[in-house]
Amino acid sequence: TTSREADSKIAYGIKSGEYFTEEVYNSVKETNHLISLTNLSPGTLYYYVARWTDEDGNTGTSAELSFRTSDAPNVKDVSVTNISVSSALIKYTSKGANNIKIYYGKSTGFGGIKDLPVSPVESPYTTQLTGLDDGVKYYYKINTLDADGNEYQGTTLDFTTLPRPRLFNINFSQIRGTAQPSVLISWESNTEVSTVVSYYKSNNPGSVKDETNPNLIKGVNRAILRSLDPETNYAMVVKARDKVGNEVVSDIYQFTTAIDTRPPTISSLKVETVIPEKSGQSNTGAQIIVSWNTDKPSTSQVEFGEGTGGNYSQKTQEETTLKQNHLVVISDLTPSKVYSIRALSRDKAGNIGKSNGNNTLTPKSVDSALDIVITILSDAFSFLSGINK
Repeated sequence: TTSREADSKIAYGIKSGEYFTEEVYNSVKETNHLISLTNLSPGTLYYYVARWTDEDGNTGTSAELSFRTSDAPNVKDVSVTNISVSSALIKYTSKGANNIKIYYGKSTGFGGIKDLPVSPVESPYTTQLTGLDDGVKYYYKINTLDADGNEYQGTTLDFTTLPRPRLFNINFSQIRGTAQPSVLISWESNTEVSTVVSYYKSNNPGSVKDETNPNLIKGVNRAILRSLDPETNYAMVVKARDKVGNEVVSDIYQFTTAIDTRPPTISSLKVETVIPEKSGQSNTGAQIIVSWNTDKPSTSQVEFGEGTGGNYSQKTQEETTLKQNHLVVISDLTPSKVYSIRALSRDKAGNIGKSNGNNTLTPKSVDSALDIVITILSDAFSFLSGINK
């Protein structure tokens, strides 16, 4: 205030005694003066003096005073969490702001905006951005606004949304030389996924089987479908899931398994010979016990014959149950004879596998305990009769 009417001037600067060239001026003559200083820097100490000139040209200047502007509103502890294929959660702490504007977009030109009221008191906030595209790098910045609507620029940051799982280059091929028809499935994925290959006979959708790989793999992946039926139409679908649960399902693919022309492979062939124990009579028949394994379910049969020349003139009755562990007993054979033995196994497709030939000698006949006692007594009586004579 002044005692006489005068104009109003303020000279100010950021150093004591040194003021900006231009003063803030109001030419209206009055005794109560009010000057607003704008476009000041936040958090800055200013020095100023008031000046006036009355109608007679008398000029006055006040003593130097000072003031400090408030700190600019700010955000800190900015982070992005819960990033998915279409959304992200931005976390931050705001202080001194009355409003927050979050700018975001696929470039530094942004394009999207979130305008949010906040408290000037320092507080944490979370804001979710939705409707984003998957596998895209997004830029964002958080601007603060003070009570007067002044907007303060934030730092430009970025994050990338998760790519939506995709499957491509799905191929399948028959594996040759396997015990039963097998198919190799291969595909590629654009991100780390666990997979399940579901397959079933085309004429029986209820017979679904799964080949599961819980490991997270990016790029080329494979699965083998084993123990398939030959000459059969199958349907197959690949399902993939990423680490946060997003799932993708391929189209349904059809394939037909090849004809099974490979016979069972016989291994671990074992031949044993025995004379069965019989009570009260002599044992005259020998037995040969033949056991072996096959690499796929098949029947059980043994062909055999006397001698070592590979004369397989006889066969056991074929056991038609398909299995991989086999046991056949050949009974009523002549003791102390050499026999040629060969195992046979026929798979579901009719392919017959044969083992190498084996020669084995049946054991000699063994008398029973009663026969031995009778023989001993008979010999004893014959000996005594000779002495008496």
